[in-house]
Amino acid sequence: MVVTGTKSKEIEWVVSNAQSKDFHLVLLQNPDRYTPHALNIGIKYAIGEGAEIIQMLGAHSYLNIDYFANLANIVENNKDISMFSPCYEFFPAANMLERSIQLFHLSRLGRNWQRIYRPTKPVPGFGSGAFAIRSSIIAKTGYFDEKFIRNQDNEFFSRACRVGFKGMAFPELKYYYRTRNSIKKLREQNFDYGRFFALDPFSHSLKQAAPVLFYSFLLLLACATAIFYFANMPKYGLLTNGLFMLTMGVYLAAIMVESFRRFMQDGAAALNLPSILIMMHLYYAMGSFSGFLFGQKRHDGNKKE
Repeated sequence: MVVTGTKSKEIEWVVSNAQSKDFHLVLLQNPDRYTPHALNIGIKYAIGEGAEIIQMLGAHSYLNIDYFANLANIVENNKDISMFSPCYEFFPAANMLERSIQLFHLSRLGRNWQRIYRPTKPVPGFGSGAFAIRSSIIAKTGYFDEKFIRNQDNEFFSRACRVGFKGMAFPELKYYYRTRNSIKKLREQNFDYGRFFALDPFSHSLKQAAPVLFYSFLLLLACATAIFYFANMPKYGLLTNGLFMLTMGVYLAAIMVESFRRFMQDGAAALNLPSILIMMHLYYAMGSFSGFLFGQKRHDGNKKE
């Protein structure tokens, strides 16, 4: 366990009173106070102690009670796999808004966790926030890139896949995740994800690039339309304006179709989905533009206690 910040005294007390003959907790300090630094401190310690499997686990979550027993069996029976991800579950939603935010995470136009949400068999892929690795892959992949205060898990997984390692998610491993419970917190999260996407776009999937590509295309069409009309070329202005309207129409239609599908499956909570999807796409794109233009300046909001 790696801890940082003002709550370390309380955590030290918890660790000292949670020792057991079945497991041993070690408390490591993280003076940098950022997530990737904490992950690297823990990995280096585990490798130094001879660990073969290293489990990462984020905050706001817990694992099913037989997680580690199941993980041991999976590791033993899947020698060709080097990264082992859990499948996602959610804490019970406190209200309809929180359930709507959960649907955003499941939606194909949102975080797209549906593929690793309650599957019945192992599926290729990766669940950020909690995953285990064979310690041997560090020699080829290196450690977490500490420039990525956000998205460090996606960047690591992408780098590991590029050098030939395979990752799978297993239904026997469950990761219970608590989403952000307000639109403000969700906006801030997606803005930050966008900022650190800009640090290395090629370490992310095309889906993660979609918001900034979409809004860049709209801005290009809007600028082209203005230029054509200013240059007294209305025929071309009509063309680019028509393409702008068509693109927006297709985008909004896709959101409404996805929201209706979710409404039929999940009920009234999906009614908030159109506004959440549009807002989060916009904030992710704004974060990406901010990252490209101004860089990824660290701030205290990114520090993990």
